[in-house]
Amino acid sequence: MSMRVFRFFLGCGIAFSVSCISDISNPLAIDNDGDGYTELQGDCDDAEPLAFPGAALLDSATDCMLDRDGDGYGDGSLHDNALILSGTDCDDTDSDSTIRAMDSDCDGILTEEDCDDEDDSSTAIADDADCDGTVTEEDCDDEDATSTIRSADADCDGVLVDDDCNDFSVLSPLYDADCDGVLSNGLLSSGALNTCMVTTNDTIDCWGADTTDVLTVPSEAFSQVSVGYDWACGLATDGKVQCWGTETHNVLTAPLFENAERISSGLGFHNCALEQSGAVECWGWNANGQTNAPTASFVDVTAGGVHSCGLSPLGAVLCWGGNDFGQSNALEGVFLQVSAGQWHTCALDETHSIQCWGRDDEGQSSPPAGQFSQVSAGDGHTCGIRMDGTVDCWGDDVSNQLNVPEVLAKEISCGAHHTCVITLNDDVECWGDDNHGQVSGMAQ
Repeated sequence: MSMRVFRFFLGCGIAFSVSCISDISNPLAIDNDGDGYTELQGDCDDAEPLAFPGAALLDSATDCMLDRDGDGYGDGSLHDNALILSGTDCDDTDSDSTIRAMDSDCDGILTEEDCDDEDDSSTAIADDADCDGTVTEEDCDDEDATSTIRSADADCDGVLVDDDCNDFSVLSPLYDADCDGVLSNGLLSSGALNTCMVTTNDTIDCWGADTTDVLTVPSEAFSQVSVGYDWACGLATDGKVQCWGTETHNVLTAPLFENAERISSGLGFHNCALEQSGAVECWGWNANGQTNAPTASFVDVTAGGVHSCGLSPLGAVLCWGGNDFGQSNALEGVFLQVSAGQWHTCALDETHSIQCWGRDDEGQSSPPAGQFSQVSAGDGHTCGIRMDGTVDCWGDDVSNQLNVPEVLAKEISCGAHHTCVITLNDDVECWGDDNHGQVSGMAQ
């Protein structure tokens, strides 16, 4: 678009494209650049044909400005007697450039779409929603301006690669403090009719059936909890064990432990505890030898339906008690964690894969491939937390216990027909059988 304007002046009765003949002797009356304006008529640069009053018509019809690209906006870089002219063109060599009133930093991003219209290196809101200078596809959280970038924090857990023991797992090191890839448990437990969890002030909250007396928790400071069929046991912070609920087969009659480290209540009618010395002691129903713990050293213990299992310091799994479905025929190998269900057992091996043995009529012993950081076996279903914090469940789905919500979890516990997790935000999510309020009656 050309904004060149030619003016013809009538002087001395004749039309000329310059001033009158009588003014020829005045150099200020000569139109040297042929833009139709002389210096006498306000041409601020008579050597530049694109600078004259009205050249930048969209800026001003009277001010003398340069409009090189002919877009109607003046170049604000011209000076007249050391005064900056009022041009508003971001780039007077580009007719597509925006004006400063709409793009004050002249970076091509209009003010309302620009993260910082005073900084020409700032990003567009469409590409950088939190305006932290990291575009969306490289930003761990484009709603949070303090979030890290993926190149520096691959798992986007807020811990930079150099400080992260496993930058492919969102769980380490924030939720896996020792960085062994295995999540600790014991703060949450799902049984058959109830669910319990240890709160931040070391008390225990329980919900579900109110006919079992599980909701009547002793007044004590606890570090762990485990729920059985219709009772629960807690490990007190002083190393002692207390049990409450329905008394069947002496499940509430815990031995006098002085330094217990782990507690586990099965879906049958027995409990087991791990002592600081590494010894395991079990009590309750013993029709299948499930309380006859071997004399050995263990680092973990788990009580199932009619069997129990322990994990040795070298990672071997040893099971005892009922074996109707092969649930006590522990697989060989090095394992990091073990969980006994009603009629099956699952363990996390040294590659973080899950291996199961025992009853598999519902697929509860057929885990999916992939790496996990925790496993929990229920009655006819099993669940695990993957290395990225997502949850998978497999097996029986009669009570929708496979209907896993979209959560990231740091602890999981399978009950008989329901499952609960503690999320990375410290919330509790439960799903599955809710006939007794063991899902919907959760404490808030």
